[in-house]
Amino acid sequence: MKKLKYLLIIIVIIGGAFLLSSIFSKQNKADLRKSPRKKSNKENTIIVKNKIQSTEILTSGRMNAFNKVEIFAEVSGVLENSSVKFKDGSRFQKGDVMISINPDVFYNNLLAQKSSLLNQLTLLLPDLKIDLPSEYSKWEMYLENFDLNKPLNPLPGRLSKKEMFYISSRNIFKLYYDIKSMEATYDKYTIEAPFNGYVTQSNINPGTLVRNGQKLGEFISPALFEMEAPIKLSELNLVSIGQTVNLSTYDMDKVLKGKIVRINKAIDPQSQSVKIIIHSSDKRILDGMFFNVSIKAHSNRKLAKLPIGAVRNDDTVLIKEKKDDKVVKVKVIEKTPTYVLVEGLKDGTEVIIDAAIN
Repeated sequence: MKKLKYLLIIIVIIGGAFLLSSIFSKQNKADLRKSPRKKSNKENTIIVKNKIQSTEILTSGRMNAFNKVEIFAEVSGVLENSSVKFKDGSRFQKGDVMISINPDVFYNNLLAQKSSLLNQLTLLLPDLKIDLPSEYSKWEMYLENFDLNKPLNPLPGRLSKKEMFYISSRNIFKLYYDIKSMEATYDKYTIEAPFNGYVTQSNINPGTLVRNGQKLGEFISPALFEMEAPIKLSELNLVSIGQTVNLSTYDMDKVLKGKIVRINKAIDPQSQSVKIIIHSSDKRILDGMFFNVSIKAHSNRKLAKLPIGAVRNDDTVLIKEKKDDKVVKVKVIEKTPTYVLVEGLKDGTEVIIDAAIN
């Protein structure tokens, strides 16, 4: 009885194994009858067409007033009050008095020197009438026109050697040139505006003592502004003097215009870039404003314009051919977020675009 039980168990196990083997065999045959799924060979490509391309050169820089002067005191004295104070934002026209330093002490010394010259000329005339009567009249006329309160007139000219030595022995020349030097210094007590403009920095207040060599402030003209902007050495042949540029800043909605006026022929040793100088007279520009610069340029050679995904490893492209795809090295002239300008491909070449890069 026990033997029969074991026999039945063995028969069930063998029967189950046979059944499972039969099921798996049918599934494998069914899988073999299925045709394999075809792999799509369709790829995104672009046909190369070389042509003269428009290039955009991007750079940036800070605009500064073309006419900007730092004003320093060349004399000492107390700063006088004025109707238009020399303060930040104050406007002056060319020739207007911006700063006036009290000159009373110096002016009195100047008058004293002029009085000494007048005294020497008065003593000179009687002797000159006796020793050099032919030269008397012109010195007499000079003395008659002498005015202590006006700048000195030039001394009579065309002096003979004898007359020159005679005048020099009376110390006339030394007194004359000492006074002319003092008159030049006296003019420095008043500082006039060198051009139409406004004050951007003021370091003084009326009534304070001004010292010789002290910086008083800064004065600029808003008529013209200048910027230095770096460009790559490879872009140098794409720009020229007189070329118009676009100026933009985050603080302004409108794009302003500028013009390239100079190109520095020296290269920056650190950045290996070249500086271009841009001028603009737009009235909306303020001294010190930062601008992004866009320069539209045309290359003098034919280039291929490819999508950004066509260039791999920064300098290679994959070319589609009948048998095997080919990797070709190219020269990238310009790269933007959406496209690349390259050199080194023939017209009609089919370039594969990597969709993952796009």
